[in-house]
This record gives sequence, C-alpha cells and structure tokens, in this order.
Amino acid sequence: MARRPVTQRVALAAAVAVGFAALVGCTGDPAPLPSRTGGVVVAVDVPFASLNAATPRGRTPGSVLVRSLVQDGFVSLDAGGRAVPDEGFGTVEKLADDPLTVRYTLARTATWSDGVPVTAADLLLEWAARSGSLDDVVPELGDDGEVVNGDALDSGVAFAATSRALVHAQSIPTVDDEGRVTVVYAQPVPDWQVALDVNLPAHVLGREALGVEDDAQAAQAVVAALAAPADHHDDLSALSRAWRTAYDDDALAAAAGVAVTTGPYAVSKVLPDQRVELVRNEQYTGSRPARFDSLVVRSDVHPLDQVTALRDGEVDVVAPVATTDVREALDDAGARVVAGGDAVWQLVAQVAPGAVLAAQGTDPDHVTADDVARAAQVRRALWGSVPREQVVDEVVAPLWPQAEVEQSVLATVGAGAGGAVDTRTADVAGARDALDGAQVTTPVAVRLLANTVDPLRAHVVDLVTAQAHEAGFEVVAATSDPATALWAEPGTWDVALVPTVQDELPVASLVERWGTDGASNVTGWSDAATDEAVAALAAQLDPAALPRGEAALAARLVEAGALTSLVRAPALTATRAEALAGRPDVGAVPLLQLARADLTDWWAWASA
Repeated sequence: MARRPVTQRVALAAAVAVGFAALVGCTGDPAPLPSRTGGVVVAVDVPFASLNAATPRGRTPGSVLVRSLVQDGFVSLDAGGRAVPDEGFGTVEKLADDPLTVRYTLARTATWSDGVPVTAADLLLEWAARSGSLDDVVPELGDDGEVVNGDALDSGVAFAATSRALVHAQSIPTVDDEGRVTVVYAQPVPDWQVALDVNLPAHVLGREALGVEDDAQAAQAVVAALAAPADHHDDLSALSRAWRTAYDDDALAAAAGVAVTTGPYAVSKVLPDQRVELVRNEQYTGSRPARFDSLVVRSDVHPLDQVTALRDGEVDVVAPVATTDVREALDDAGARVVAGGDAVWQLVAQVAPGAVLAAQGTDPDHVTADDVARAAQVRRALWGSVPREQVVDEVVAPLWPQAEVEQSVLATVGAGAGGAVDTRTADVAGARDALDGAQVTTPVAVRLLANTVDPLRAHVVDLVTAQAHEAGFEVVAATSDPATALWAEPGTWDVALVPTVQDELPVASLVERWGTDGASNVTGWSDAATDEAVAALAAQLDPAALPRGEAALAARLVEAGALTSLVRAPALTATRAEALAGRPDVGAVPLLQLARADLTDWWAWASA
C-alpha cells in the first residue's frame, strides 16, 4: 500500500483490508465472525502517525485520537479549549505571577504501562524538548516544505519542537526532595495550565538512545545529560534524535515495545496507514479504567465500506467523512447516527496590500490611511453579500438538520466559545451601496482560495461566488493548493475559505494569529484595537478571566471586518442500533469532532 501524507484524510477506494485476525473478520465473508464481546473496533477517516504529542505528526487528528486513549496527564482540554485537571495523575499549581512560577506534583499512583512510576525525569525531558534551550541546530525547509538539513539535525542536538509557551522557561526546572517540579517563566504565559505535561518516558528514551538497561539508571542518565549539556553533547544528540523519531508510526511498527504510555489502554501493535491495536493497561490505576479488553482503531476502510462493516459486525463505531451518500447509507443500514458540527468554516481576508487595491490603481508600497479605510469597506461589503443561511440550508443541513449559521469567530470547537458576535445577515443591496461608498471600480476582482476537491466546500464556493456577483464582485476560485498557498503564497489569493481548529495552546494561538507581528498571522491583519485586545489576553494569568478577553477580541475582529463565520463543518459518528450476538454493546457514543486539540473526554464511552 502506498504511503499517504499524514495530514491527508483517509479516502481509500479499495476494498476493506485483511482484518485483525483475532478481532476482525473480512467484509462479505459468509463464515460466522469470532466472538469478541470484550474487544471493540473503531473505524475513522484519519490515520495515526505518532505517539509524540509535541511533533507535527503527533498533532494530526488520527494521532490525537489514539493518544487521547493511551495517555493520561495533569490536564486535558475540553471542547471549549478549557483546562480540565486530572488530580488522579497529579496537580498543577501557580505559585506566583511575577515571575510566573508553576509547580507540578505527580500522584504516587501515576505509572507507565510497563510498571515504572512516572517521575520528575519525564517532565524534565519534556521541558528540554519543548523549551528549545538545548537545541544547537534547527530544521531548514526547502521549497517543498521538506527538511533539507537532516544530517545536521541527526548529528546535533535537535528536539526541534519548541513550544510557544515553554520557550519562555529557559532555566532548567528545579526538583525538590518530594519530586515536585517547579518551572519559572520569564514572562506571562496564559496557557500555563497546559504548557507542560508528561509525554514520552525518560527511562525508555534512556534505554533506547543511551543504552542504559536499568530503568531508574536510564532515567537518571537522561537527567544528567539535561543538567550538564556541555558535557553530554553526544548523549543529547542521541536523545533528541530518538525523541523526534522513535514514536512515529513506522518506528513503532518495528518496535511496539517502545510505546510505553500512561493511559487506560496500551499500544500492542501499529500497522501504518491501517490500524493501531490497543489492549487494557494492567498497570493503570487512574480515573478512567479501560472498559474493554482490547480496542482497535482502523483507518484503512473507505467511508461507504465503513457503513457495511458496521452493519456486518466488523466494526462497532464509525466516524466516516460526512457526505450525503454516506449519511444515506447509514440511514439505510438502520445505524444509530449522531450528527453535529466540527470546525467552523470561515472566510478570512488577505489585508496586506494586495490585488484588490492594486487593481484599483493603488500603489502597494504607498498605502494611505484612506486606502486602508476603503479596503475595510470593501471587505465588509463582501461579507455582507455572503449567503450564510443558504450555505447552511443547502450544504450542511442535509447532513446535520440542526445546523445553524455560526456566530463564533475564534478557533474553537466549543459551541459559543469565544463570544457569539457575528450576527450579520446577507444584504446584497447594502453590499452594493458599501462598494459605491468605497469608490472602487466594479466588478471588484477577488481570488478565493478554497479546497474545491471537497464537494461540500466546492458548493460553498459556488454559492458565495453567485451572490457576490450580484453585489459587484467577480469571485474566481484560486488554483493554488490551499494547504501550502495559505502560508507560502500570500500573493495568490485575496480571501480564503478555511476551517478553524483548536490549538494545544488556545490563548497563544489567538495571540499569534491576530497580533500584528504574530507568527501565524497569515492574512497580514494589523489593527491597533485588535493588538490591544491581544496584549490583554497575552498578559492574563487568571483562567476565569479568559472568556471576557476572548469575547473582546472576537467583537473587534467582526467590527473591523477581518473575517466572517459561515457554519460548522458537518460530522457523523455511528454505531449499530442494536448489538449483534458476539459483539460488544458500546452504548451511546458521542460525536467525534476531529478538529479538537484533545479527544480525551470523547473516549468516556470506552472507560468502565
């Protein structure tokens, strides 16, 4: 089977692959399937790529899904991006605001799946990897986005996973006599509750990278290298190389024993692009013990074949890509279907001097305040032409009848989170008047960047294009690949249709997305009032005060015309309406929202 990029959603047109011998039969096999009342199979539309939560591969939806079942930690994130503590694993306490000082206390029962206790060494390893303080070489990317200095990374110290939060904690954390870890930050970090958590086992990295067999000594060897980097360059190079790569799917397929975890289930086998096989973690004493003896997460089944496999008892839970034919097939199969919304689809505008103003005779190198005001009026006119109600009715409602026009404007999956302020309705006449007031020549050309391979988003583009034409715009779908053009080719598009997804650091993501100099400010947005709201968020250390600051930011973005929200992307999750003989009764399974940064609570149905 050819490898697919880890970010690509699975849509294989082939027949169902050979099943997991002890648990899964073959689609269409007339022979009775073996009983597996203690084993569950879940089929999803995204592949697993890595157990390392700090790498890009580990943050893909398929990796987040698996890791949320096999890992516990101090804190998880709910659908609104709020921190949910797990005191059965340990506690995170803010000791001081200036400087920000945070202490981590591990519960005595926190244990790796191989029986080794979780210790301060595991936190120190993650600090070293995420602070970037020990790296002496950084990845260099070519035009295709691939790393071009792999040899230098392998020979140097390159964890290459610097966190936007822990980069402000450059001093090695202290460990007291009780094993508590204290981290001091040089500046406020609003995401301090989730900035650091246990990720990979120090004792396993010490064994694999440094060749130390005894568990305690292996962990201590890791700590020694972190504490005196000048004296342990070769050790740190080996550690960082293993940390980056040893937990990817290919590596785990060859050495599943490395996959030591802390959650209710443990990894027993990884077949890249096919499935991850999990078993009950017998060492687990946490707050969500395993309900089943085994659990398989498959990603090798075509969406329509997922429906057949569900009907025939090969799988117990499916979360296929949401299309009309898949929804109809689920209904025809008599499945119990949960439909809902996932990431919010938004239209965002490229506001740096670009084609819209340039086409009106404006010199991009000499933009005046009047030009900026005209551009803002043009954006508001375009947003006013968008048929949001029609998008809901024609594109999403056939899959999710309860869909509504979305009002949230910030990148969150939680309904209403971040301030529900985008309440505009389509007004073509008003949009034409706004264009007249801006004194621009019509039709105004707009290049719309969108993933038109997705039939649902292609339909959205058609609706937006038709009504914008009536208002005085000539919208043309950009031909660039949205996956790269959004970041790498700002000169090729004026407006982009994008899904907004949760981030592992919710506040940092807002600061970097909307601040004038933000690292992920792909639209070139710059606005004094926005920067004021962003600065207030960046300095906020009280989690209870964050919603107020987020609402202020959201209100300003709508007022200034930075974007408009359309609707939440439809999502489907299904189970059998009635359990089959020899198959588990999984009960009520909630909607799987793959745009979430953490899916720990989605797996509640798989806990006892």
